[in-house]
Amino acid sequence: MTLKEILQDIHGLDARLRELEQQYGLLSEDLYTLYRLGELEQSHDLIRWVGYYELRQERQRAYESFYSGKEVMR
Repeated sequence: MTLKEILQDIHGLDARLRELEQQYGLLSEDLYTLYRLGELEQSHDLIRWVGYYELRQERQRAYESFYSGKEVMR
C-alpha cells in the first residue's frame, strides 16, 4: 500500500467510526473493550464497528511503520 492509500483508508474509517459513535453514544475504544470482554450482544452494527476499528488500528500501524526510521517533516 502507498502512504496515500493508507491515509485515505484512515480518514474513511474515522468517518465511519464517528457515525457509529454518534449513533450509539459510545466511543470506539470503549466499545472494543466491551466487545473483547463479551459484554455486548452480537449484531450487524457491532460486527461492522469492530471490523472498522480493527482495520483502523491496522492502518495506523502501517502508517507508523512507514515512517519508522525516517525523519518526518517538522
